[in-house]
Amino acid sequence: MRMPFLVPVLIAIVMVTGCTATAPYIPGAQQPLSLNQQAQFENNGYAFDAGIDKIDIQDAQTIVVTLTIVNTGTQGLTLSAMPSLNDPVGEAYPGQAIFFSQIAPNHQSTQKGTISIPVGTLDQLGQGSTLTIRFQGTSPVPYETTWSIDLTNLPK
Repeated sequence: MRMPFLVPVLIAIVMVTGCTATAPYIPGAQQPLSLNQQAQFENNGYAFDAGIDKIDIQDAQTIVVTLTIVNTGTQGLTLSAMPSLNDPVGEAYPGQAIFFSQIAPNHQSTQKGTISIPVGTLDQLGQGSTLTIRFQGTSPVPYETTWSIDLTNLPK
């Protein structure tokens, strides 16, 4: 007799528990930055600043991102950066990984990476678009930040 009463209670508990769960935390996740701002990360003696130096558009299908990493920590740093362009409606265009190898403390490295977009997509990457970069170092936990961009109106 108690079984029909328990089923709705169990369903309610599962729904409440599921609704209060939080998304996984990524260290360094921040509010979107403007292109002239630096992202700053620090974890377990590793620290670095990341900045977008320039974004170039080649043949309306290839986006070239120039990224600089400054090692502000006390240990050598090796990172990979995975860029992704996101249009205002949530369509993502992932790019090729950018590798930064053996950056000594108080030194920097600048590398370029490309993102290919389908023909006719460039006009959709205007105001409200973002460039998200996920950084992976020796730690199993990635770092991530996002820059607000408008590819139809890039700074010269």
